[in-house]
Amino acid sequence: MARARKLAESCFRLADAEGFSKYKLGSATNLAVVALYSGNRSRAAEYLNYVLDCPDLITYIKLGVLDNLAILEMEKGNLRRCAEVLEDCRQVTLKDSLPARSWYDLAHDLTRCAYFERLEDWDQIVAVADEADAELERRQYKAIRTALLCAKARALARQNHHADAESTLALAVRTCPRGAVDPLIVLEASKAVTFSLRGDMTRGSVHFDRALAAARAIGHKLHEGWIDRQHETIRHAIDETVSVSRPPAPVVDTAMLVSDIATMLGAGHSIDLLAHRMAALLQGTTLGARVDVESESGCEYQAEPSAAWDAEANGAFRIQLRGSDRRVVITVRGVESIDEISLLKSVADLAQAAVNRTADTENEDEDQNLWPRATLQHGEDTIFRSPRMAELVKIAIRLAATDLPVLICGETGTGKEVIARLIHDHSPVKRGPFVAFNCSALPRELVESQLFGHRRGAFTGALDSFPGVVRAAERGTLFLDEVGDLDPAIQPKLLRFLERTEIHPVGEARPQQVDVRIVAATNARVDHLVDQGRFRRDLFYRLGVAQLSLPPLRERKDEIPALAALFLTRFARECGRTGVRLGDDFIAALLLYDWPGNIRQLANEVRRVVAMAHDGETIRSGALSPEILAQWNARPMSAATGNPAVTIRLDQTLSKATQELERAFIERALAHAGGRVSEAAQILGLSRKGLFLKRRRRGLVPRQVRAS
Repeated sequence: MARARKLAESCFRLADAEGFSKYKLGSATNLAVVALYSGNRSRAAEYLNYVLDCPDLITYIKLGVLDNLAILEMEKGNLRRCAEVLEDCRQVTLKDSLPARSWYDLAHDLTRCAYFERLEDWDQIVAVADEADAELERRQYKAIRTALLCAKARALARQNHHADAESTLALAVRTCPRGAVDPLIVLEASKAVTFSLRGDMTRGSVHFDRALAAARAIGHKLHEGWIDRQHETIRHAIDETVSVSRPPAPVVDTAMLVSDIATMLGAGHSIDLLAHRMAALLQGTTLGARVDVESESGCEYQAEPSAAWDAEANGAFRIQLRGSDRRVVITVRGVESIDEISLLKSVADLAQAAVNRTADTENEDEDQNLWPRATLQHGEDTIFRSPRMAELVKIAIRLAATDLPVLICGETGTGKEVIARLIHDHSPVKRGPFVAFNCSALPRELVESQLFGHRRGAFTGALDSFPGVVRAAERGTLFLDEVGDLDPAIQPKLLRFLERTEIHPVGEARPQQVDVRIVAATNARVDHLVDQGRFRRDLFYRLGVAQLSLPPLRERKDEIPALAALFLTRFARECGRTGVRLGDDFIAALLLYDWPGNIRQLANEVRRVVAMAHDGETIRSGALSPEILAQWNARPMSAATGNPAVTIRLDQTLSKATQELERAFIERALAHAGGRVSEAAQILGLSRKGLFLKRRRRGLVPRQVRAS
């Protein structure tokens, strides 16, 4: 908590010094959260009131402040005031017209469940958790989902639905993210509640003690009070105040267990040793007869070891270890109880910690590493937010430190040249030139002389000698774009250059040695071209020693908001626009579109709308191209998202109904735009003059404006 407080205070000071009001208010809200969790209610109230007194709060900040205010009132015992604040939260979310619930809205469900738990309204808790579960699973908000599943399990246990409570808690154990302390505390306390209500007070007391110790270790006073209340209500519910303490574990058994754990943590570099210790640990339990181990060699090469796990509906639990060309899968059948799931999840977490520890310690001696590490430095063209792209960038940087040829595959516009330049910038030849050559941009007759050069008089029209792009890239990187379209007659010469680093310019008597790093790219399936006889198999193997496949933008849409912001800044500077912003509905529409032209199409779309925008304008979805806007307009609407609606009476003339509808649309657009006519016209898809005329016809223009 002390570290969290220092970070929030530092952020608050920096935001205040730079005049960033949004970040200043966000930091004040974080300080309120830290004060609330630390048990300092008065300090939390000061921060919350400070933020609430500020006008025009951003939706997510206002919702966060009100959410914490509700928790504060609940801790004070003011449940009536808490209900009023929860209603304010509901009104804020209704006004937030987004295509899906925001993270802040979903996290607010935890506060709602805490309120219903105070009222002992168990059915409402189950309903809230069930309503949010599918969305939380789809968007992988594991911490929130874990806490809501725990709330549901406690509610089911209170209703004596112990089998359902146990299955829900088992799902929470599977969902709980590794290393997240807050969900683990809630999970331990929920185990204590379910076990105690089922009659197992001994196990319940153990989990209560573990939850309380974890809360005290991080200074979480809010959780301490909540755990104590849970424990007290359990005692009253089952009229039991005495629990049998566990006998101390023998030193020998504990020593062997700790030794196994230490061995596992140190065995991340060896998949086989790590798998052996994991299997031995599991086979020493009652799960032993259900443990199966499968190992496989000759898999696709993977430089870094990795560990992953999954649980199937039939009760099978699998832990998969990968490294180099090895794969080991440990399968445990018939996993049903919470204790079995908890054990296997903990073993899987240990395996992940072991392989991560191995990766981290590779930095200790860079000179002895076969794959040296490099630090990623993002330029203005490099935004990689998705986990898949972040992993590809790591691999690209490691390949950059070698002299291996790299083949980058991906659809048009996915950023192949950006990755190629990234490889060059992190390679030993980064001080040399980066020369790009498009293999499909020239006629077949000119490709050879452009690549390898020619001597003066070598052919008709060769008035001067030309060194060729290969020699132009000497001691640097040659980027061969669209290499899949390279003419078959040129492919043997490129192969010879790759194998012997020598070229034979047209008209020269002797070949010449050239030192060049080769990075190639293509949007075609080169393996299919090989099967069709259009690309040499040996050249494919030589170019594709190391391959990188870039996913299309539709498979990494979490990068779209950051890319759109990057392009907005760049093109606003290019077009001389100031104060231009992207509206929430604009970003939401971008996320719904599949972008067949990938990043290049997105960049051109943002460039066009910025060029058409006015200074200070907030660009709305109506500014998008028709094909993008069509998908946005076709999105499903539901009352749950809080979309505004207009009710029109059918027992009136069409003219009267049209007048009411236009008036409602105009009034809402003006309110949404804060009275700015240009922005309201943009929302309605009208020109400024068109909106003025409609307002005048409907009597919405003030008298002084008409007179002028």
